[in-house]
Formats: sequence, C-alpha cells, structure tokens
Amino acid sequence: MTDAAIPGAAKLDIGQVIEGTFKVLGRNIVTFGVLALILSGIPTAIVAYFQATNIESAANFELRPGYFQAIGFSGLAALITSAILQGALVYGTVQDLNGQRPSIADCLTTGLRAFLPLIGLTILLFIALMFGLILLIVPGIMMGCAWCVAVPSLVADRTGVFGAFSRSAELTRGNRWRIFALFIVVWIIAMVIGAVIGGVTLAMTFGSGGLDPVALARSPVQILGNLLSNALSSLITSTGVAVLYVELRKAREGAAPQWLAEIFS
Repeated sequence: MTDAAIPGAAKLDIGQVIEGTFKVLGRNIVTFGVLALILSGIPTAIVAYFQATNIESAANFELRPGYFQAIGFSGLAALITSAILQGALVYGTVQDLNGQRPSIADCLTTGLRAFLPLIGLTILLFIALMFGLILLIVPGIMMGCAWCVAVPSLVADRTGVFGAFSRSAELTRGNRWRIFALFIVVWIIAMVIGAVIGGVTLAMTFGSGGLDPVALARSPVQILGNLLSNALSSLITSTGVAVLYVELRKAREGAAPQWLAEIFS
C-alpha cells in the first residue's frame, strides 16, 4: 500500500475535488437533497428514535423487550437505503459532470439496480478496514485511501464487488497521501456542519425544558437535527467520492468527456 509515483499519472488536485463537489451539489441540490433525506436522513433518524424509545430509564439504562430486534431491523433498513443512495448519487454526479441533469427517478433506478452488490462491498470493506486498523493504524488508513473509490468503481465501471477493490487501488495509486489530506479536510467540514446543527437543536431542546438524555433523544427537534445532519453528511460524502473518482480517472486516463459520455450510456 505504498504511494509511489506512477509514470504518466498526474497528481490529484484536492481543491478541484472540493470545488467540484460543491458545484455538483449546487446544481442538483433539490434532486440530491430529496434523495439524501429519503434514503439517509429519515432512516438514520428512525434508528435513533428506536434506540431512544426502547430505553425505559436513562438512569440505569433499562431496555425494553425487543430492543435489539428493533435496532437490528432498522439498522438493516438503513444499510439498504444507504447503499441505494450511494449508487444514486454516483450516477447523478457522473451525469452532471457529463453536462446532463439527472432526475430523481433515474438516480433511484441506478441505485436500486446496484444496491445488492453495494451492500456486499460495504460489508467487505468494513471488515477489511477494521482488521487493518486493529492490526496497524497507518496501513489501515492507507487501505481506506486505496479503496475509497470502490463504490463509484462498482457502479460506473461495473467491475463487480471484488473487481471494485482492484479498480479503486489502481485509480488511487500515487495519490493516496493527497486523498488522506482530502479526507481530513472533509472530516473538518463535516464536524463543523454537525456542530452547528447539533448546537442549534440542543439549544432549542433545552429551551423547551428537556434535560433527560432519553427525553432529548425522543424530542422532535433532536430527531429533526439528526435527520438533517445525517442527510447532509451522506450528501457531501457520496457526492465527493463520486467527484474524486472522476478526478482520479482524469489524472490517470486523461481528458474526461469521451469516457464520461460512455459511462451509463
């Protein structure tokens, strides 16, 4: 997992990825926003609500019967909707960068077509990264950087689950430290957004007189805050990864228009 220079491959422009991500979001904010709310914000808010409503007491953390079943089913639903969202936003982003305006229906169609292999890819990626981080931190981080565009590789290149890993490793070779720096920047942006939304929702909740942790988690204001925070995080992350995939292909394979037009054709 080294980051050796690749002959003939241009270096990734981090600023271009960030700028491109927000430009794509600006042009498709309604389409992508609706998808993120339906497929990420609402499912994760439901999971959080189930967790709160199945706790009898915050003092001794007593759980109601069926707590783990409810969390398991809601978590599975969130995994499925997250996979659909990733596929949908990869499609929408590539189409936008190809000069077209993706529709909600077209994005959903691609997401639904790809969600089963995406679930398999997500599970394998999670297991591999957990082992990598537990054994050795730096190699684990480099593995994450190497496989960071596995999702768009699977969706756009139709590589299959295992082929997505090798395709992603090929595209990221020579740029992994730059990708790591990009992740730090994105993490900071996400933390700021989450802190702002969390601060506003907590202030509104405390203003209504609620202090109990379980009551806070059940509060409609807190649920709405979780919904918006998760939707925005998923929106920025999935779109950013898709833009990163396109920029990496540009760096390794040259000008984009010809092969961009061939994706999803």
